[in-house]
Amino acid sequence: MKPDERQQTEFLLMLSQCEGILIKVCRYFTRRRPRDFRDLYQEIVCTLWEAWPAYRAESAPATWVTRIALNVAGQEVRKRKRMPLFVEYNEHIHDLLADEATDLRYQPLYRLIDNLQDDYDRKLLFLYLDHHPLREIAAITGSSEAAVKQRLYRIRQQLIELKNQDTDYE
Repeated sequence: MKPDERQQTEFLLMLSQCEGILIKVCRYFTRRRPRDFRDLYQEIVCTLWEAWPAYRAESAPATWVTRIALNVAGQEVRKRKRMPLFVEYNEHIHDLLADEATDLRYQPLYRLIDNLQDDYDRKLLFLYLDHHPLREIAAITGSSEAAVKQRLYRIRQQLIELKNQDTDYE
């Protein structure tokens, strides 16, 4: 057996003996979120592998693994605190919205909206169709309520004109 193979075999044996420690540390520091659990577990194992050649057996393998696992977990927690919070992607909500977007009843409206040239008009229309009150639309866009109301009126007129120009929208 080559030295690298022997080193790898010894490492995997030690890892299997100390796996319970790794699982406990990962469960404690990830609040049992599967993706975070896998990431932390992988990070600890990589760190252990990098440090394995320097392991001198002055302490029990479990002590050495625990010390490294806790240090890595602490580093990851500190790193996570500095990172922005990301929201998990919700497949169910995506499916509902995708169903609405492909609903044949909405297709004529989407085709009309696609013809709007101004991105600001599209934003206003999005907020309006999403049932935001005029006051909130004004606050979001940085406009006055009167300006938003007037602009929405013009957008509606433009959509009516587009609809009348082409009968395919019906």
